[in-house]
Amino acid sequence: MARTTPRSRILGALMLPVLAAVGLSSASCSSSSEEDRNTSIQDVKKIVYAVRQHTVVNGQDVQINVAGGMGQVFEYLRYVPGARLEVKDLATGGVENIIEDFPKADIANLDVSFDATKVVFSMKQNGDDAYHIYWSSLTRGDNGKFDIHQLTFGSADDIDPVYLAGDKVAFVTNEGYTEMGTRADEYNHSRQATQIATITLQGGDADRKLCSQNLSNSFNLFSMADGKVGFSRWEHLGPTNDMKTFAMNPDCTQMVAIGGQHGKPGNSLFELSETNTPNVFLGIITDRKGTIQAGTMVRMDARSPVDSSRFFEEDVKFDMLTPAVPTGREPSPVGRYRNPTSLPDGRIMVSWAKGFVNELDELSLTPPDFGIYVYNPKTRQNQLVVNYEDSWELYAKPVVKRAEPPILASVQNTTDSSVPTIFGSIDVRETSLYARHKNTVSGAQFDNTPMDEALKQTKKVRIIEGFSSEGAPGVTMFGLTMHEGAAILGEADVYEDGSWLAAIPPYVPVHLQPVDEFDMSIRSQTLWIQGMPGEDRVCGGCHEDRSKPVLPGGQALTIAAGKKAQDFNRPIGERTELPWYKANPGYEANEIQALLDAKCVNCHNQSTNGNGPQEFYELTTSNAITGTTETYQIPRMDLSDRPITVTYDNKVDTYPASYVSIFYPAALDMVMGDTTIVGTVPPAWGDPANARGSALIEKLNMTSSLDANKTAWKLGEAFSNPDIKGGTRTMHPENVGVTLTREERAMLIRAIDLGGQYYARQNTAFQPNQNDPVKGSGSQY
Repeated sequence: MARTTPRSRILGALMLPVLAAVGLSSASCSSSSEEDRNTSIQDVKKIVYAVRQHTVVNGQDVQINVAGGMGQVFEYLRYVPGARLEVKDLATGGVENIIEDFPKADIANLDVSFDATKVVFSMKQNGDDAYHIYWSSLTRGDNGKFDIHQLTFGSADDIDPVYLAGDKVAFVTNEGYTEMGTRADEYNHSRQATQIATITLQGGDADRKLCSQNLSNSFNLFSMADGKVGFSRWEHLGPTNDMKTFAMNPDCTQMVAIGGQHGKPGNSLFELSETNTPNVFLGIITDRKGTIQAGTMVRMDARSPVDSSRFFEEDVKFDMLTPAVPTGREPSPVGRYRNPTSLPDGRIMVSWAKGFVNELDELSLTPPDFGIYVYNPKTRQNQLVVNYEDSWELYAKPVVKRAEPPILASVQNTTDSSVPTIFGSIDVRETSLYARHKNTVSGAQFDNTPMDEALKQTKKVRIIEGFSSEGAPGVTMFGLTMHEGAAILGEADVYEDGSWLAAIPPYVPVHLQPVDEFDMSIRSQTLWIQGMPGEDRVCGGCHEDRSKPVLPGGQALTIAAGKKAQDFNRPIGERTELPWYKANPGYEANEIQALLDAKCVNCHNQSTNGNGPQEFYELTTSNAITGTTETYQIPRMDLSDRPITVTYDNKVDTYPASYVSIFYPAALDMVMGDTTIVGTVPPAWGDPANARGSALIEKLNMTSSLDANKTAWKLGEAFSNPDIKGGTRTMHPENVGVTLTREERAMLIRAIDLGGQYYARQNTAFQPNQNDPVKGSGSQY
């Protein structure tokens, strides 16, 4: 059974002197900050926090659970019975347990109401329950009990609740959008992904609203002074695999980045809360796994230089508050921090544990000891508030009144998934990517060309839907690539003024690619974006300068707006996917292997490669854990469907020789383990999401959609990589008597630009859902 009565480290005789030293007694915690938006708060008399267990002892069997089987920077499935939700009087030292009638419960985060009379929290009552949202009074009623109300029900886990203006609560949930389940990122973490939802205190689940989906987890919500909802989001899009901070309106619209896209001092930025100064935040920086949701504390100043009441993700400033704590998972000499929150006097209430603090603590039966402390950023000292032996004290909040944010009127009031989201740009050529971040483009017509110059050649914007394992049953990775499943919703025309406009399906995550006259992406956006039904998401440009307005050039209305949005709100079966092999019936025309069989295999097969014999390189990998050794023989360019078995990202799988030949050279960085290569590795024939940087596309070349006599790479010149054979550039394979049409070349370009996936919904057992809970019977999503 779980240990539910831990011994307090703060003995009664020492309690008042310690609290006085901390400065949280009613006589010593007054606000002196001129920037404090809660100037009426004079002191902190009480705090509320969760006491969570991590150890279960059953006779000689001791079980340590610190990561819930996830080991990532978020948790919601970890359950160990015996949690308490405590209200502590800092003047008297008195402690009361709000959930005293739930002895087998566990708690997953909490928040205090703006008037400081209620606490909202996530609780799992027992091992057979799911996490649900509750609220409770912070004082006992006439019956001697705390007034507890359950707000959400059902089989889904609901966690991380936060109060919003107007008696609303936002939280995250793993509720499924489809019968196949919720979005489930196939790489590096849980098979389920959490999304954001909202309810009202009065209606609870009756007012439940699911927000737009992301491919990875959203969590750690916090309210903002301007009325928005802040949150952390795991961003997995191709090689991007980190944690950033976002905000949205309470009606689930306008999900935008606050910080972490550029220049954050570590992989993952999470557990944020807004300080007493609007748009200045406290958070944690750490590796994305292995440190039990703990790391070094950071202050993030996201205030716009033009208007400090707005955040400005282009030029966020990070101040490391605990510089002795590493930003990665290496051993920490001074422990790690969790759940920081600002106090009225500028100090920080935070959970802290000394020592290594790593998920390996589960194996060594030495769990870290998180307690609640007040950290002084000026002296860099922790002062003890409460720490019980054999448990964790987390999520501490001061019980103080706060100014309630303004209520942001809802502009989105339908859940009908047949109502599209409108995406577009006023001028796609407007960008700060070169001026601020020195982004350039190379390949084909570009040679280290500044991004703003390259974007002037944009002819279309490719809108790519991302999907994960719910869209490809049995698939845990989509091939020799970090990219998720991909479908082209459409390629919107870009008009003379740089504008474009498209109607796309709501709820689904998408990313964008500006495309040139050669059908190649100029850049691939590495941030998922999404919209609610009826939401209008028109930006200034392609990552335009956020510090100045972007206006239509010389006219009241853009050309795209005058022509209305192009309609890409299509059912799943009508979206363009490019299954590599064994396409399902009806999708054979989009199969890449069928194209290669028809046009390429005669010259590129197991025996021959062009006008010579096939060449091979050999890869030998050793697994230090299992002690096994595997050797793979990889052809330079075999475009047949002959099966080849290879290892990638610690996973062994079999693919056609064509897929391995094209993508394995670029995938070698993810082979992992002790690797020996014998022979010559060919150039990266296929570089996922970068067709213009792929040797195969340069070898084939491409004509312009505007001028059939114009080619992406000039004919007769040497290849950019001398390891590409054939002398000088031609329109291959026309130089050897085989005709490859422009559309066939475009298929190969798109297959690489989408991310080089092998699997699609159109070569797996995927079936479109017909009972979507968002819309009801007959939904296409």
